[in-house]
Amino acid sequence: MALELLPGGAYALGAALLVGAGLEAALKAFRPGLLPGLVLLGVGTGLGYSLFPGVLLALVSVGVCYLVWSPSMSEREQAAFWGWLLVWPSVGLLLVWQIAPSLYALWLSLLDRFNFIGRSKFAGLLNYEILLTRDPLFWKAVGNTVWFVVFTVPLGILLATLVAVLLNEKLRGQGLFRTLYFLPYVTALTVAAAVWEWIYNPHFGFLNWLLGTPGLDWLSMPQGIFALALAPLGIKLQGFWAGPSVAFMAIMVMSLWHLLGYQVVVILAGLQNIPKEYYEAAQLDGASWWQQQRYITWPLLSPTTFFLATLGLIGAFQVFTQVLIMTPTGGVLQDTLTIALYLYNKGFRDSDFSYASAIAVVVFAVILALTVVQQRVLERRVTYEA
Repeated sequence: MALELLPGGAYALGAALLVGAGLEAALKAFRPGLLPGLVLLGVGTGLGYSLFPGVLLALVSVGVCYLVWSPSMSEREQAAFWGWLLVWPSVGLLLVWQIAPSLYALWLSLLDRFNFIGRSKFAGLLNYEILLTRDPLFWKAVGNTVWFVVFTVPLGILLATLVAVLLNEKLRGQGLFRTLYFLPYVTALTVAAAVWEWIYNPHFGFLNWLLGTPGLDWLSMPQGIFALALAPLGIKLQGFWAGPSVAFMAIMVMSLWHLLGYQVVVILAGLQNIPKEYYEAAQLDGASWWQQQRYITWPLLSPTTFFLATLGLIGAFQVFTQVLIMTPTGGVLQDTLTIALYLYNKGFRDSDFSYASAIAVVVFAVILALTVVQQRVLERRVTYEA
């Protein structure tokens, strides 16, 4: 009976690791009693790593080896054995669903127009050369994504901090307010984007009704907000310096609304870990409410805000769902095209998985570099101890 719960490669990987662990144990501390377990392991893997009897024999062999080896194992070795045994399912899933596909994408990026149907030849770094030097649409998507990161990450943390500080005060119906703020986050992002698309509708949208601007199509305005703001002063900005378009700002507002509840809950948890004695001592010394927030709350909240900034940066670089739902074509003049949407278009619209994989690798490298820089620069300002 074949096991089809996981891809065949997963069983092969598991068998290889099991054989490696068995050989290491045998070489490290060989004793004749280990032979039955090692024989069972060999028979199990020989039967086929995707067959149920083979997997069962391999697992039994591990148990036999442990029973023979455990009496001579030190306490530290036993702890390491059980630790690896218990962590192995998670490590295996990580290898199968994260590491292996990432390596496969790296390989695809070196091929020429791979699409799972026709043959493809090795192209080396050609996709990267085209992407970085001859593809203006990619740089357009990078610019839009950078604006999304710049606006949503710091602004989201600031708004969430303000709301969390207010909710941390003694208010009547505090639980109700916390639930209301968290509701958007538990709403499916596709549903939330569809609702906001209705809010921005030029003919019967709620926003136009509220502002008294009927017919204004928020999601079809490619003009940059900085260019619009400075135009009355005679200053003309173009390209990246014109700023994110009005349409993209509309998507950013929706994204901030959707993430606000999650960030508020995390910051509230950080606020409630700050000892009350610090505030009482500050009040006795005559510190104002603002001084308490400035010199107590903000420094002691820095681990939480650093955590949110790191995750926010990574998430913002991968913004996709709301952009696809609200502007499926990437907006007018591609003013809402993001890196993730461009990757999706190349892979699933143009069937060029090699080029899409090259985009994914470049994005991974950019996110990794920015995360490392963020840790080196911002982590120095984080206060972990009071």
